[in-house]
Amino acid sequence: MKLPRTSDTAAKQILDATRVYREYARVRKESQRLKGSLFWKKVGSYEYLAHKVHGKVTYVGPRGAETEREFEEFKQKKAQLQQRARTLKESLETCERMNKAVRAGAVPTPVVEVLRQLEDAGLSEGSVVLGTSALFAYGQPSGVRVEEVASPVHGSVVEDAKQHLQVLLEAPESAIKAALLKLRQAADAIVEVAPAGASGERTYFLVEFKFGRQRELSKCWAENTYWRTLATEMATEIRHAGKFEQVVIGKTGTMVTMRTLDPQFFAMVNHALAEARPATMQEPHVAQCQAVLVDSLIADHLVVSKPPAVECRRAVEGIAQRVFAHG
Repeated sequence: MKLPRTSDTAAKQILDATRVYREYARVRKESQRLKGSLFWKKVGSYEYLAHKVHGKVTYVGPRGAETEREFEEFKQKKAQLQQRARTLKESLETCERMNKAVRAGAVPTPVVEVLRQLEDAGLSEGSVVLGTSALFAYGQPSGVRVEEVASPVHGSVVEDAKQHLQVLLEAPESAIKAALLKLRQAADAIVEVAPAGASGERTYFLVEFKFGRQRELSKCWAENTYWRTLATEMATEIRHAGKFEQVVIGKTGTMVTMRTLDPQFFAMVNHALAEARPATMQEPHVAQCQAVLVDSLIADHLVVSKPPAVECRRAVEGIAQRVFAHG
């Protein structure tokens, strides 16, 4: 398969911008561990170190050498992180403007906005993007413009990403429902949430988004009916298949971290799906083309699959036995 490559200018910008974003995300995550404020509070004739988070106050311990050291370390570390975050935020904004100028990104804006809202809600680390949008995560570090790859029959292999997104979330249902309003507004989408099974103590939900003008059309939603069934099977296999994590860039230059399926697992699932040709799937050619694209990225060492091939194959065979045989 011929792979359209990113320009040298855009490729360099992607590397530089990704490095800045990763550091910004690291500092932001570290800052979240230092939520709230520490202060001294008198209780009767004693003084205690108190920790306030979202209006709730808990007492760390009475004033003494240990709590005074903890107070000073907290104050110093938080000040350093805040200063570092401010500096990185300025660099990040510059990078995002440059991303747009050199056309470094191609991820549809609604997809980026959903992922950003999941980050803000603290749900991103338990997320797995399913389906077409994953191709952007594989293509970007490979220096391949996946949006320019076309199926001989149905055109762009990433067309569905403009209309539809599925995210498997390992999270409490209450946390997902609390984030729904902002998710709908950010992506201008119809959002549906459905239980997607469990694996051990982990409980999964499938969250589906139908974007913008496509909300009024039934075609896209109908074509993904089969994928909804497939997604419920993914929950039992995620830990075997592994996750792939990549900073991706949207069309507007905005960056966000996408967590999705391991590329080899993604390719194997799509090959199996194309071969099964389930009645509810109208475009097996697209699934096959997506699989071949990812195979090419792996074969050319442009993207790396972490789990052994035998584990991926075993996981896909398990899904095939439970679902594809009945498609």
